[in-house]
Amino acid sequence: MTDADPIAPDPTAPDPRLALAWRVTPATVDFILNTETASRNTRDLVDGLLFAAIQAANVSAINNDPDLQLAYATLLAAPPDELRRPVSVSAIAHSLRMPFETARRRVQALVKIGALDATPKGILVSQRSLGQHEFLHNVFLRHEMLKTFYLEVRDLGLPPPGPAGPATSLEDPPVRLTNRLIWEYMLRVADVLGAAVGDATNGVILLAMIRGNTGGFAPGQLAAWTRDPLALAVPVRNRRLADELNFSSETMRRYVIALESQGLCMRGPRGLVAVAPPTLRSALDRMVLDNLANLQRLFGRLRQFGVLSMWDDPAVAAR
Repeated sequence: MTDADPIAPDPTAPDPRLALAWRVTPATVDFILNTETASRNTRDLVDGLLFAAIQAANVSAINNDPDLQLAYATLLAAPPDELRRPVSVSAIAHSLRMPFETARRRVQALVKIGALDATPKGILVSQRSLGQHEFLHNVFLRHEMLKTFYLEVRDLGLPPPGPAGPATSLEDPPVRLTNRLIWEYMLRVADVLGAAVGDATNGVILLAMIRGNTGGFAPGQLAAWTRDPLALAVPVRNRRLADELNFSSETMRRYVIALESQGLCMRGPRGLVAVAPPTLRSALDRMVLDNLANLQRLFGRLRQFGVLSMWDDPAVAAR
């Protein structure tokens, strides 16, 4: 520090947001995994990630236009096909850091069963899928999950993202709007996980393993677990993870072997434990801080459209 710079920050001082970032991490992991489960229907994790990424890409033009967001906010206000944008398989594979051939083969299978449409300009979620009862049920389910998640992290101390705006004037719940913003957030999560462990699929598997290892931990225990996972974690069985993610035991075993080869998990007589190799351990604090920023962006967008003002109303929140 010099006379010319009397209040220069200490570069070694911990980020004051770090305690909050770890405090909201368990709830965030639950939200990510529960959202993923409520999005793949009867398919496995890989198909669920592909379907979600394609769905998000198809409505990107609406996400980028506030007027369109509100015009197509409710269940009955489905966007017309001319506003949906096809996306290439290569773009989706790149966004999920998934091998192109895996994405191509999986997309072809989803086209064959009618879940997706292949057009000359790219891939669209089919109208058949968009109109299915299970799909519409999950739209409402994710909306309610987001509301519950917001109220939970708000009560954990996540500050409101800017001044409160007026509550939405929509008569029906803005379920399409909230789902589009969920996918926007989830794709950022997939990118962060993919950058850390190689691809989004392995990232979600690792999150599921971590949840199994640390279920019920307080935020302080969770931060301590990152420093000594073998001593503190509760091992989780391969079969349990396979059932949770809708994989066969053999498929799950192959993914676990890949994670083991990266030093991201260890197998013991009682099951699997997620661990962080030295190269990743130092980045964990940065990852939870990045997630905190992504959450604040998500909730800032929800506040922009009056959704948080509606949820902050105790009478609405109790419904």
